[in-house]
Amino acid sequence: MKICQVNPGCGIPVPPPGWGAIEKIVWEFTCNLKELGHEVDIRWANEIQPGEYDIVMVHVANLAIQLADRGIPYIFQHHDHHAFHYGKDSYVYQENLQAMERSLLSIVPARYLVNYFDTDKVEYFSHGVNTKEFFPSNNFGEHKLLMVANNGLAGNSGHDRKGFELGIKLAMSFNLPITIAGPTNNSNFFNNNPWVYGYPKLNIIYDVSPQDLVKLYQDHTIFIHPSEVEAGHPNLTLVEAAACGLPTVGWIEMETDFNGMWRAPRDLPQLITGLTYVITNYEKCRADILQTADRLSWYNRSKDLIELFKRFV
Repeated sequence: MKICQVNPGCGIPVPPPGWGAIEKIVWEFTCNLKELGHEVDIRWANEIQPGEYDIVMVHVANLAIQLADRGIPYIFQHHDHHAFHYGKDSYVYQENLQAMERSLLSIVPARYLVNYFDTDKVEYFSHGVNTKEFFPSNNFGEHKLLMVANNGLAGNSGHDRKGFELGIKLAMSFNLPITIAGPTNNSNFFNNNPWVYGYPKLNIIYDVSPQDLVKLYQDHTIFIHPSEVEAGHPNLTLVEAAACGLPTVGWIEMETDFNGMWRAPRDLPQLITGLTYVITNYEKCRADILQTADRLSWYNRSKDLIELFKRFV
């Protein structure tokens, strides 16, 4: 099969040298589809000609609409949580809806988005993880908590969408070390909440490299994810942490199977209950989360993607 992954055009290289979720997804699909024996290119949308590929897969709504205007059929993968945050009257919702309605099929990595968009062209298709790159280490002692996230929401870079405050208070409740890693954008939250610097076991890391990110996961034992809104359930950091053997305490939708995660909403007492359970049953939770990651490897996800493509080839 001859496949084109459309470059998202967000100013980040593919593969990304650091933060860049869509770019990472494009790269993983490209590499794994090639491993499965298919011919795959990454191209700019305006370079693609009608009939040039068996399948064109695009990840950004405005580029999908450009393809539709030029008569190029495509599969659209939606990634933008703002379409939900701003609501159905928003421009971002309407743009994504148009991209879906004009697609062969659209896939969303969260089940709640299937019914949210007013079209019958949407299916759930979860994110994956590179289990060759992300894998567990058995060299750990005391429990150490980890959050990996790009905080902020809808242009407000200081908004605590990812639940940093809850994560830090959870660590304080157990007197455990916690590391929070992500892009420099996260400094807006920390600088607006100077009380966090009073916890001596808080470690803040900015702009970690992909190689160091793997080591960071491997050096911690439990992942914390009390996120407010995500377009992916699970999102990439959840499956990366899972592949490194980190049970998780946090929130994703109940309809999605993610064994090895204690689901607790953004509520400190419930997060405390969840962390207590995970610590008490750590070996079982770790075994469960590793099985989940294996099921969601990018290689397995790419095999499923090919089956989806076959409907249109």
